[in-house]
Amino acid sequence: MLVAIGKGIELDVDPARFNRDVMDHVVKIGLRNILTDSHANATAKSDPQAYVQKSRELAERKLQSLYNGIVRTQAVGGPKAPTDPVAMVILRLARKAVQKDQAKEIAALPKSIRLAALNKRATEYATAHDETLRPRAVKIVELENDEPLAKPVAKPTTKKKAA
Repeated sequence: MLVAIGKGIELDVDPARFNRDVMDHVVKIGLRNILTDSHANATAKSDPQAYVQKSRELAERKLQSLYNGIVRTQAVGGPKAPTDPVAMVILRLARKAVQKDQAKEIAALPKSIRLAALNKRATEYATAHDETLRPRAVKIVELENDEPLAKPVAKPTTKKKAA
């Protein structure tokens, strides 16, 4: 597994060489960092009354995403672009679908919240339709990079349309 550690440095790590105690420590630290990052935007300044509850909800949502096999999701409170190219394409496809399907509803919103609402709906759409969007996104990334991805994704079975 190639691990980018910053300054352009990448180390080839073989997790199979870790003993159980080291692996448990790595997983614990990694999960703590991921879950901590997931609720960092819920602060006392932004919501003095309910920020702890909001933090818990965000962390639980992130943990559920991990259980569901979704590594990167955008936080509704402060979206950040995912670094996984497939996830970025999924989000782009979701945004297009939401813009098409909900154009009137989004246009009716105040201009000051339109983009945030679009991003939130696109994130929700991407999460709900990940299984459908992922194979297409993988193909797009492969075409953009002119090479197949390391782990091919199984293509879902679909019914053929009558001509």
